[in-house]
Amino acid sequence: MITLKKLLWIATISMLALVMITAPGWCRKQASQSPGVNSALYKPARVDEVVCEVGMVANRITNSTVEKVTGDNNYCVLLGDDSAELASMVWKTPAVYSQNSYLYYASFRLAYNGGLIGFTSDTSDSLTVKTSADPGAISAYDTYFSITDRSDLVADDYEQPGVRIHAYTYAWSESYRDDFIIYDFWVTNISETSLDSLYAGFHADLDVTTAEGGSGAGAFNRDDKVGYYRDDLNHEYISYMYDYDNAVIAGDDTGGNKIPKESAGYCGTRLLYCPPTIGSTESTVQSGHGWWDWNSDPDTPGSWYNRITDGLWLSEPPSPHDFRYLQKLGPFTIPAGDSIRIVYGFGIGEGVEGLRANLYWAAYLFDHNWVGPSAPPSPTTTVEPGDRQVYLSWNDAPESALDPVSGLADFEGYRLYKSLDGLLWSLQGDFDIIDSVGLNTGLVHSYTDYDVINNTTYYYAVTSYDRGDPVGGIESLESGKTPAYTAVPGRNIITPSQEVHVVPNPFIPYYYLKDSWYFEITNESASEERIAFINLPGRCKLRIYSLTGDLIEEMENTDPSTKVLDWDLISKNRQKVVAGIYLFHVENIDDAEDYDAEGNKIVDDDTIGKFVIIR
Repeated sequence: MITLKKLLWIATISMLALVMITAPGWCRKQASQSPGVNSALYKPARVDEVVCEVGMVANRITNSTVEKVTGDNNYCVLLGDDSAELASMVWKTPAVYSQNSYLYYASFRLAYNGGLIGFTSDTSDSLTVKTSADPGAISAYDTYFSITDRSDLVADDYEQPGVRIHAYTYAWSESYRDDFIIYDFWVTNISETSLDSLYAGFHADLDVTTAEGGSGAGAFNRDDKVGYYRDDLNHEYISYMYDYDNAVIAGDDTGGNKIPKESAGYCGTRLLYCPPTIGSTESTVQSGHGWWDWNSDPDTPGSWYNRITDGLWLSEPPSPHDFRYLQKLGPFTIPAGDSIRIVYGFGIGEGVEGLRANLYWAAYLFDHNWVGPSAPPSPTTTVEPGDRQVYLSWNDAPESALDPVSGLADFEGYRLYKSLDGLLWSLQGDFDIIDSVGLNTGLVHSYTDYDVINNTTYYYAVTSYDRGDPVGGIESLESGKTPAYTAVPGRNIITPSQEVHVVPNPFIPYYYLKDSWYFEITNESASEERIAFINLPGRCKLRIYSLTGDLIEEMENTDPSTKVLDWDLISKNRQKVVAGIYLFHVENIDDAEDYDAEGNKIVDDDTIGKFVIIR
């Protein structure tokens, strides 16, 4: 039996396959080439990936050097997910488009001696992740790995010089610094000779908006434009891309074609630090900005080298297309055994000024050794699902946390959020200290949510917020909704004080379709429907009757440790049961003391109940 749910799933997969086959923007991605090397020879031996999503920007972080869709090895540090399986510079603003990716993939590349320095994942160590709860963490979500060039990798007769990249990322959840991720690269010369005239480039292939947000052929990647902001005096260098007006669509659909705009963000990178170039004493100076469309992708180490080292500042293109941008740095000298540091803020904002304002805070944090105004940490939370309820409790550790800038304990309250998908959140409660600021609702450390349906998955998050600093112009700061906690009330909830009962009750097919609570069809059971009998007394016999006393089904639980039995709503005559009121009888056969020496039951601890099926 094919359900509506399965039909929708099949239709979705079919449409995605059609887009992959026919869309010009997708086809050109598959046609991109490795830079002069057979990538099949260098498949990653150890690949780790995580999604940084503590703030309003989410992005895949990986030590893989291989594109997922094409299988091409780029021999560089990759950012984002070209396959769109994981977040790739997703901006969670507005929340209704919280899965909208801005990035195909980006890369950090090193150019030297006429070619590219080549890295492969089999030289990488594992990806390390720290959160704000871990000792030594710098941000709410830190990552780290190192990767080394391949001394045996020869591309276009280019021999690797001996370089290791230490790649760090940092991200935060507070509102003033939640729209960017920091990428902090330390480039170490592990050879025995000095590396002179080494260049670096940050390349980004942004496809602003997903297919759902576009209209017409290539709407999600061929209506983008490139720009840059340059301030040599204050060392502010930002390259960016944004969704432009699609000429094949009537009207102006800049920023998207929905209300609210689904792609209003400008996505880009700001150079936060690089060392002085050869012959200069001034740090954090970008040497050029470039762009090209998909027809002009570099396809050899030499062509990449030329792009990174040409020193040109290309102005914004006259019309939109499927573009990439490139921030060019260098040349630098790295003595044997020494390192240089290159740091970027990768973020999103509304318009150029919004992007500048967000990345200003990235620069501020770098200049202040990553220390900025901070919300109290989220409390450690315990979630206990029950029958038609979820009980949450949390500790009071945030109440004594000190702000790293002011040094004060400025905790003000907790907020409890709930979600059905972990993306769109609704506020359930605001628990504020009774003082001279805020709502003065009073602090609590527990909450019972009765507005739930059994066997439905719910997401919860408890955040902490401070009182802010009106004198210093800092608003109240709130911790992020990560980690989120899940709970499924009703299912397999065993509490000695609870009686045997049925979930869901009443049974309505809409619920199991909506909540994905169904059986897989097998030869033993041809039904996707089910109900569960909860809190059984161990070994028992379960009988189900109609109101007229007809025996509908009989089952036995033979495992004393199992307290739940499922029924697929198929009668003992192998018929699907109809709508109506039904009775159940649970006979406890587990306790020997319930029977006399002749085996007659002398203790009546059976349970009788009823449930409803609605069709």
